[in-house]
Amino acid sequence: MSGVTVRRPRYSIDEIERRWLVDQDVLGPLHESAFVEITDRYLEGTRLRLRRMDDGKGGAIFKLCRKYGKTSPLSEPMTNLYLTEAEYLLLSALDGREVRKRRYAMHGGSLDVYAGDPAVVIFECEFATEAAAIAFVPPDFVGEEVTGDGSRDGAAIARR
Repeated sequence: MSGVTVRRPRYSIDEIERRWLVDQDVLGPLHESAFVEITDRYLEGTRLRLRRMDDGKGGAIFKLCRKYGKTSPLSEPMTNLYLTEAEYLLLSALDGREVRKRRYAMHGGSLDVYAGDPAVVIFECEFATEAAAIAFVPPDFVGEEVTGDGSRDGAAIARR
């Protein structure tokens, strides 16, 4: 980010990640793999994301996330606030765009299969350091790297 300094907000953590497109036909069937159903609502005019994560067994986690903008090509400060279901339901009434995906844990990362026709499939890995992210060798089933491509993030997919 040339000439722009993003101040790290207090209480935030750095999300350091890399992301790749995946051709689901190359990956193979996922029908017997465990997954978490995620519903993300990107609140209009903000950098806020409301998230519901269902484990398929009746359990759910509710979160409100704020991302602050990239501090490097791989890193972005963010904060999460865990909510009650009542708080989630109240906030879900706000204007926003929603997207649903199934998240599968695999190969040290996550495979996100976004609902839609055709489905968008993205493999992502999070890292403790940027050095670890740079050194990571992705699995053979991934295609084009889309790290930093704003047209391939969850908010952009929700807008489509």
